[in-house]
Amino acid sequence: MEIVTADWVRWASATFTGARHATIWTALPSPALDAWLATLPETEFDVRGHLVADVGVQAVTRSAASVRLEIEALTVEA
Repeated sequence: MEIVTADWVRWASATFTGARHATIWTALPSPALDAWLATLPETEFDVRGHLVADVGVQAVTRSAASVRLEIEALTVEA
């Protein structure tokens, strides 16, 4: 897998602060990739000083040679 772009913006609610992260990835098509995508929203991440509150696959574009993934995440400062 390769990260094509990555960006983030600060985010806050009445009780939490953190960031929204938007990434675009490319990868080779494979059953392992499909399995990873299926479990990604439920995956626990260990990020020092932050909690990963939400991860979502926003778009998947497939061709015979590659897969383009748009993934967004919300992190909250712990």
